[in-house]
Amino acid sequence: MRAVVVNTPGPVEALEVAETPDPAPGAGEIAVDVAYAGVGFVDTLFRAGAFDFPTPFVPGIEVTGRVRALGEGVTGFAVGQPVAALLNDFGRAARAGGYAEIAVAHSTMAVPVPEGADLARVTAALVNGVTAWIALHDLARLGVRDDVLVLGATGGLGGTVCRIAAVHPARRVIGVVGGEARRAAAPAACTDVVTADGLTDAVSAITGGRGVDVVVDAVGGDLRTAAFDGLAPFGRLLVLGNASGVDASLSGDAAWLNSRQVIGLNVGGTAHLVPERVATAAAAVVDLVHRGVLAEPAPHVLPLDRAGEAHAALEKRTAPAKTVLAVGTPT
Repeated sequence: MRAVVVNTPGPVEALEVAETPDPAPGAGEIAVDVAYAGVGFVDTLFRAGAFDFPTPFVPGIEVTGRVRALGEGVTGFAVGQPVAALLNDFGRAARAGGYAEIAVAHSTMAVPVPEGADLARVTAALVNGVTAWIALHDLARLGVRDDVLVLGATGGLGGTVCRIAAVHPARRVIGVVGGEARRAAAPAACTDVVTADGLTDAVSAITGGRGVDVVVDAVGGDLRTAAFDGLAPFGRLLVLGNASGVDASLSGDAAWLNSRQVIGLNVGGTAHLVPERVATAAAAVVDLVHRGVLAEPAPHVLPLDRAGEAHAALEKRTAPAKTVLAVGTPT
């Protein structure tokens, strides 16, 4: 099969298109003839060597396609059936492998996709959608009276969080952007948009001084601290990442005295322990996208051999909301 391989971690040039042996599913796994593979910022970190990933490896943690083969003991799937699959159950195996004509997923990390669904759109929503769904639905226990503050609202994950929060629905979805120039790029799902430098005063004004019920943070740094300080009683801070690279300290006493919660979510590190939550979230995202309820932006589509172009754009912060690689023929 054709695949994009990293033999030695490094810059974009480390991505090489090569012919590799066809993988076969083991017990509990399925093989997928890949139609589309999603490209995310985490893929650039794997490629660059930010994580101790065994080499050679194939990047890519989200795919759609059709079931090619079933491993021993797999039930609930049939050869030829359209599916979406996550390949980020890293606690179970050194998974990934999406940038290839054939990918192997654990069956608990795959869900059926309706015939005729737009597989490119489903792929584009998969990882961010599952992360946002688990964060808002399972951990934040989002309610219709809740105000949600989303840091990094113009990013891929932040944008999806805003749209799922609006669908859920929250009372308010307040998007935080880097500056005035980024205000127009905030998702239409936001009821309010505020800039990072005016976060504290803006949140106080919008909520009448009460604070927000839920903060979703993939940014970190000083912005995390300011958002935590703006939580209402019984407010929940969901930490989904640290794009700033600065791990700001939060006060345990402040959490105690103000009845606030800090909750972390790392899907890749825990997916193998809670596969039912991942599958439930994936099924919800597939359904919402297919029915047009979750209106994620149409992805930018590139052929497999231009994966490096997508990585370069992500690292330069010039990438579209989501890029997917067209690998096989979506039939």
